Amino acid sequence: KREFQLLALAVSCNFAGFFVYIPSAPVFVMQHLGLGHNDFLWMFGPIVSGIMFGAFLSGKLAGRRDTRTIVNIGYTLMFAATAANLLQAFLITPAVPWAVLPLALYTTGMSLAAPSMTLTLMDQFPHLRGTVSSVQGFIQTMMSTLLAGVVAPLVWGSVQNLTLTMAGFLVLGFILRTCYRYRLDNRKLAN
Repeated sequence: KREFQLLALAVSCNFAGFFVYIPSAPVFVMQHLGLGHNDFLWMFGPIVSGIMFGAFLSGKLAGRRDTRTIVNIGYTLMFAATAANLLQAFLITPAVPWAVLPLALYTTGMSLAAPSMTLTLMDQFPHLRGTVSSVQGFIQTMMSTLLAGVVAPLVWGSVQNLTLTMAGFLVLGFILRTCYRYRLDNRKLAN
């Protein structure tokens, strides 16, 4: 189904928006932030904290808000984080905490939206939930592999390039999700 492809790619793009920083971590932390080889916690601490907080929020909001609202909140947080990241990257010298706080906010939004989006994927094929989860995981892993091996080395040379790459993946993920919603809404109107 086209809807499955759109939403699975949207989830993967949202993840790619922050994941570009993972293979870029040595350059980002040591070269751009000027920290030492023992200081990776300054980057990974906020990222992991955001993931954990987003998962916590997702659990708290599940059942209290519909999935569309939860995903919209997640995208709002990711866009706010990306805007803050762009501002800090282009206006100030990269430094802790300003260069890493947007990553924490981004991963909070990503981790908030991902479970609802993944459940929506699985609901498209309720009798094949395990297979759907595996295919979605495969798509995300393959995108991350290409990102780590091809994209990240091309962009890790500057904080601005990393930030623009994050923004590009977020916008692409949002467009894919919007196309998914559009197709779904049109299908409902046709019935």
